[in-house]
Amino acid sequence: MKRSTLAVLSLVGGLAFVAAVLAVLTVPRLLSSESTSQRDTATGHVPRAEVERQIRANYGLPVIEKKPREVRCEDELRPRAEQPLMCEVTLEDGTTQNIAVSVTGTDGERVSYDYVLLEG
Repeated sequence: MKRSTLAVLSLVGGLAFVAAVLAVLTVPRLLSSESTSQRDTATGHVPRAEVERQIRANYGLPVIEKKPREVRCEDELRPRAEQPLMCEVTLEDGTTQNIAVSVTGTDGERVSYDYVLLEG
């Protein structure tokens, strides 16, 4: 084979490897969902019970289709908070997963947020 053909094959193989690595690194993001809720008029925050309800309704592993049996969040969701809200999800089989809930946007009294499975 000519050197130019080997160089092209090496480049294609290298790009395929990079694409595979990026796919593995983005898996936790594929396990996330997005929800939108109304702020509480008194506090301006999304109540903890509402965040937990949205997670129970929308959170699940797309491939396995496991829905949570229970969701517990540390606090209410503050739309301007710089730190994500931490929650624990208990699946039907009793295993637990930790997720981070982050605000993705606000529109008047509505707050959009997503949740991402944390590794480890």
